[in-house]
Amino acid sequence: MKYTSYAGLCLAFTLFAACSFINAPDPVKVGGEGGEGGEGGTGGGVPSPCGNGVYQTGEECDDGNDVETDNCLSTCKQAKCGDGFVWEGVEGCDDGNMVSDDGCTNDCKLSTCGDGTIQEGEDCDDGNTDDTDNCTSACKVASCGDGFVHAGIEACDDGNADDTDACLQGCIAAACGDGIIQVGVEECDDQNMSNTDGCVGTCKNAICGDGYVRAGVEQCDDGNLVGGDGCGPGCTLDNVLPQCMSYGTLSEADRNVNYSGTSTCDRDVLAEGWYRFMGAAGTQMPTFVPPEFACGTDAPGWVQGAYPQSQGEVVNATACFNWSGNACHWSSAIQIAHCGSYYVFYLPLAPVCNLRYCGTN
Repeated sequence: MKYTSYAGLCLAFTLFAACSFINAPDPVKVGGEGGEGGEGGTGGGVPSPCGNGVYQTGEECDDGNDVETDNCLSTCKQAKCGDGFVWEGVEGCDDGNMVSDDGCTNDCKLSTCGDGTIQEGEDCDDGNTDDTDNCTSACKVASCGDGFVHAGIEACDDGNADDTDACLQGCIAAACGDGIIQVGVEECDDQNMSNTDGCVGTCKNAICGDGYVRAGVEQCDDGNLVGGDGCGPGCTLDNVLPQCMSYGTLSEADRNVNYSGTSTCDRDVLAEGWYRFMGAAGTQMPTFVPPEFACGTDAPGWVQGAYPQSQGEVVNATACFNWSGNACHWSSAIQIAHCGSYYVFYLPLAPVCNLRYCGTN
């Protein structure tokens, strides 16, 4: 009888303890429903911490981790430029300030030349990579010698201070006549374009046969070294007629048969004598009939007759003037002398005005 009472007591105690455990309040809840504390009463627990993955009041986000490089910081604040943490894949940098010239811009991008903001080590930054304006793509102020041609300012820029190449100091393009010898291009450069001194206008050393008579050195220069044509191989006069040594020149462009317009009269401007046609006027008188009003006059003159065939030969010919449907309405007796590589013409005064002796090539 005593034994039975003891066993029953133990069973009752065990069941009471089990029931108490099952009905115990949840320790993570803020307040138990009912009970002694009532709703929100003194029986409450502790608030959930930032980083548990559950969005709570006062948090901007909660991604359940403490990684500072994603869009939610370990403080449960939304990542943004200027928070001091680099948001991976979104920001290039984040130095936690709003200073734009310290290597990290105010929009959290790494500073680079061309971003429009002058950083330490940059002279300028115009926000582009154009090397022809006043700020180069290296963010240096454009200057002569930087290797970039500053548009409208420099003619060239080869990045060196060599005055013997194609670009001089001062970024000026080398040219014949600038007084500086361009290596491999010029033989000389005497800072003038004279063809009668030791350096002819093409910046070549004057030599016999270049076609230019060097004053005080050569008697003639017909552009070749052939003898018997009036100017010998040593650029001395060679078996020429007196008229081939002394003559006037006719070189006006409007004297050429291809020119039309104006009404010039040789009777007013051309004295009787020996003449050589040269330059834009041509090299001799035409043997064909030019049209009326050609070579800058009304009645153009041409040669009726044959030219001399050998050097030193002089022939008589007729200069005809075409007018009013008559190819030889007026005429003059002329002479033509063969001077080797050219002809000279004895031209009398034109019979009337407006007549002109014409040239052709």
